[in-house]
Amino acid sequence: MTPHPTSTERRPTGFRPKHLLPNGITTISVVLGFLSILASAAGQYHRAVLMLFAAGVCDLLDGRLARLLDAGSAFGGELDSLADAVAFGVAPAVLAWFAFLRPLGAVGIGVAIIYLLAGIGRLARFNLDHSKRSTFFGAPIPVGAGYVLTFVLLRDVAPVAWLAVGMLLAAGLMISTLKVPNFKDRERSLPLVMLPVPLVAFSVFLARPSTVTWHVFNTINFALVGLNYRMLARRPELKVVVKDKAA
Repeated sequence: MTPHPTSTERRPTGFRPKHLLPNGITTISVVLGFLSILASAAGQYHRAVLMLFAAGVCDLLDGRLARLLDAGSAFGGELDSLADAVAFGVAPAVLAWFAFLRPLGAVGIGVAIIYLLAGIGRLARFNLDHSKRSTFFGAPIPVGAGYVLTFVLLRDVAPVAWLAVGMLLAAGLMISTLKVPNFKDRERSLPLVMLPVPLVAFSVFLARPSTVTWHVFNTINFALVGLNYRMLARRPELKVVVKDKAA
């Protein structure tokens, strides 16, 4: 029989004041996701998009701050995953429903649910993988959410059926085995200087949403994936999975 944990064992270990900053930023992304849902319900779609974009910025900052401050923790990892589920899973699905899926009725509800379940599945798969890889399998859920935001801003120039199909494709990319660059691994992935390129392209799209700026953003994303495959082909040793000592 396994002995019951003592009060000391049940208490979260290793939590220090330095953990407050990255975890606080993660919490802000949850709040932004909730506020985005309220904005979506009120028909303020552009405001909802901006809130989720801000949540994406928080998602970029919290992990980097945790590594910079050596403030990583199991609690922070779980909090980050739950925050991603709200800000990049539930909130974009709700936004898409109100912004462009509603005319499709039950089909639109199905599309939103499929996206949500794919995002949750992507997070669950990531949480189960304790190995260190030079690449991600499947598009991360913030990337999927980013594409949903672009579809919201294109709702007046693109047929709703195309937007629904695009949302399904985003869902498929998240649960696929597409090898996406893992910029967290600075030694075994694409150079970190490449990371701002799609972020700048996405920011330009938000400022000037059009089919042209969307295609630029999309082309850059798949160009990075292509470069990642090329790097893996030239450096076979990167395909070897390195087990995380903490696993």
